[in-house]
Amino acid sequence: MANELMEVKFESLSGIMVQLDAATVRNTLTRGNGNVSDQEIAMFLRTCQAKKLDPLENGEVYLIKYDDKAPAQIVVGCHAYIRRADHFPDYRGFSAGITVIRGDGMEPIQKEGACVYKSLKEKLIGGWCRVRRERREGCVEETFVEVDLDEYSTGKSNWNAKPATMIRKVAISQAFRAAFPNEYEGMYTAEEMQASGAIPVSYKTNEAGVIIDVETELVPEDKPITKEQKQAMFALLREHFSGDEGNAVYTAVLEREGLAPGDKIMSSVYDRLIDGINEAIRQKLEAGATGEEAAE
Repeated sequence: MANELMEVKFESLSGIMVQLDAATVRNTLTRGNGNVSDQEIAMFLRTCQAKKLDPLENGEVYLIKYDDKAPAQIVVGCHAYIRRADHFPDYRGFSAGITVIRGDGMEPIQKEGACVYKSLKEKLIGGWCRVRRERREGCVEETFVEVDLDEYSTGKSNWNAKPATMIRKVAISQAFRAAFPNEYEGMYTAEEMQASGAIPVSYKTNEAGVIIDVETELVPEDKPITKEQKQAMFALLREHFSGDEGNAVYTAVLEREGLAPGDKIMSSVYDRLIDGINEAIRQKLEAGATGEEAAE
C-alpha cells in the first residue's frame, strides 16, 4: 500500500492541526478484539481527513473491530455531532429528550433530558430531537426526529443500563444527519450501529461517553420456535378472539415481521408476535369498554 495512505495531516474543524499514522490508529484508536487490516486503517485515515474529524480530541471518532472475521466499523461519538455543528454558520441550536407515557395514560409526553421518573410511573417509549438551521436570513427551519425505543434497543449492555440516554443519542445523531446531510453523510454513532447489529458488542464508556473497552457478545443462533411456544401463542388467540377474528390478528402480526401464515417462525421474532397479539387484545378490551359507556 502506498505510504501516503498510511499517514495524513490536516486541519480539524476546531482549527487544530491533526497528524495521524497507521501505528496510532492500530495501537490507540481501535477498540475490540480483532486485528485491523492496512486497508481498514487507510479507510479510517481518509475518512478523518475528508470529514476533518480529530480522533485524538476526546474520542471524536474511532474504529471498532470486534473480531477478525467482521469488517472494522468507523464510529463517531455523539458529542462530536454537536461540536461539529457549532462550526456551521447556519446552525441555530438544538433540543433533545425522551418520550414517555405517564401512569395509566396513553398520550405520549415529550420531555427534555433523559430522566425517567419511577415515582410518576413513567414508561420510556422513545427519544426525540429538534435541530434548527437558518436557511436564509430571518427564516429558521426546524428538523424534528422521533425514534422508537423498541426499534433500537437491544436490551443489552448500555441499552439495558441506561436506555433513556441511549435512545436520546440516537435521536440526536439522526436529527443532525437529517438537518445537515452533506456534513454528516456516512457518520454513525455506536448507539445506532449496535442497534443495527453492525457492532454486536458490549462496551464501556468514560464520563464523556467515549468508548474505552469493547467485549464481544456471543450472538445466539436463531432457531425456530418450539412446539410449546406455538401452542401458547394460539391459545392466547383462542382465549380472546373468535376463529376468523383470531386469524386476522395472527396474519396482521405476522405481516409486520414480513411473514405469512405457514412460514417458519424464528425465536428472534416470537416475543414481538406475542406483543402484537397482546396489543390487539388491549385494543379490543378498550373498544368494548367504550361501547359499554356509550350504551349507559
